[in-house]
Amino acid sequence: MEGDDALWRQGNTEAARRNWPAAAACFRAHAEKRPGEAASWIALAKAEGLAGHPRREHAATARALACATPAWPLALALARQLQSQHEVRALEALAARLWPGAADAPVDALVELADLLGQADAHAAALPWLDAALAREPAHAPAFYLRGTTQLFLGDFAAARADLTQAIALAPHFAHAHWRLSELRAHDRAGAPARIVRLQAAREQVAPGSEHDIHFSFALHGELHDAGRHDEAWAALERGCAAKRARLRYDAAADQRLFEALPRLCHAGFVGGPGHDGEGEPTPVFIVGLFRAGSTVLERLLAGHSRLADGGESRQFSACLRVAADYRPAGLLDEEMLQRAAGLDFAALGADFMARSAWRARGRAGWTEKLPSNLLNVGLIARALPRARFVHVFRPAMDACFSNLRQLYGDICRYSYDQRELAAYWRGQHALAAHWRSVLGERWLDLAHADLLRDPEAQLRRVLAHLGLDHEPGLLDLGARGGAVSTASASQVRGGLRAPSPPDWLPYREALRPLAEALGESVG
Repeated sequence: MEGDDALWRQGNTEAARRNWPAAAACFRAHAEKRPGEAASWIALAKAEGLAGHPRREHAATARALACATPAWPLALALARQLQSQHEVRALEALAARLWPGAADAPVDALVELADLLGQADAHAAALPWLDAALAREPAHAPAFYLRGTTQLFLGDFAAARADLTQAIALAPHFAHAHWRLSELRAHDRAGAPARIVRLQAAREQVAPGSEHDIHFSFALHGELHDAGRHDEAWAALERGCAAKRARLRYDAAADQRLFEALPRLCHAGFVGGPGHDGEGEPTPVFIVGLFRAGSTVLERLLAGHSRLADGGESRQFSACLRVAADYRPAGLLDEEMLQRAAGLDFAALGADFMARSAWRARGRAGWTEKLPSNLLNVGLIARALPRARFVHVFRPAMDACFSNLRQLYGDICRYSYDQRELAAYWRGQHALAAHWRSVLGERWLDLAHADLLRDPEAQLRRVLAHLGLDHEPGLLDLGARGGAVSTASASQVRGGLRAPSPPDWLPYREALRPLAEALGESVG
């Protein structure tokens, strides 16, 4: 026992030094001596992940899950591992096992577990944890913020607004809550003047360029734009974008090299090579493109079909790819991952993806995988999953780019805060989509968002024919559809389909000349 304790202490010492390989060696030795204890496997999983070995990290996490359910705070550490590895079902199962002991956990632990569930799109599972946290600590502003966000994604806008308003009342400078509340502005036009005054006053109290300043600025842009105060709206957006870009590390040249490298590896012969047969399994439908191009609307429409389930913005393929290649890329995909991918067993990769994803079909013939940035992964997905189908949703360059420019993302879309970088990324992904079209043939379908809005039934029939499905009545009734929508369109898409309107960028055409010039577009 004393030797076991020494291994544990040494592992923690090496972890404090950030010597992750040495820490992993100590924790592995400790785990092998105590294989039934989750603590060692959890520590090993974290160390292996930080040492750059996703395959060993995943295996250690599986060993931890096989042990008895750990007590807090170890349970929370295991939940973090599951969320980072996109093990959604296992995370939900762990939460269910922990629920009877929720009263024993610190309130902050309840809130963090709910946040992890929300990040995994398990919003319905997150809600009881937030209710429990607020029952014990009724003045917990972050819990109100997260519950408001969860209610927004679940479509209860009145409850979302009430919770976010309460979060702000408890913490007046809670910038994230102000920003999230502004996403509900279409459901409370009368409150816009007061919100604008409040946002302006709150922004004056925070450090310029700070994360708070960024959230206040993006919220102000949306409110001022809707109010028709376009000069002020542009000033707020410009300030928010500049501050956000200054806080990011983004290598635009690396993205361009990736766009050029993908077609070289993923040529027609490669894409048509052997993968996972998948006969008798549900079919994944990948909806890809640039963010803010209409993928959420399409998924919501398809979700009304009796033979399709909506899978949301799953990162499951990338999670499986990391394990297969034993490498964690910078972002969704990078050049090193692409080099490693050339030698992968794609049949095994496809089988792993299906084993970890087919539950999303919920007994139906197929399901949608709506992560737009899977556009980068299309060639690898097509090789691993020969039965997968692809729908590419797109908008005109200026429309799509401006919609991205005015959207505040987290750690994704780092290209979207500078006009010229955004234009370069658009050109790269546009050329990549053309390549996928040429090598995938009938597995690929292009869908213009404007066409879908103008003639939704005809375009939906096109998509369903592409998927080998018949049209069904009621598919266009978005307002009656349940389920979660955890994207930037969450408050818009439930209102039903709307006819195309003049582009939002028109009032800013002069300020957007750098973007237009880089795209080769005319703004008049």
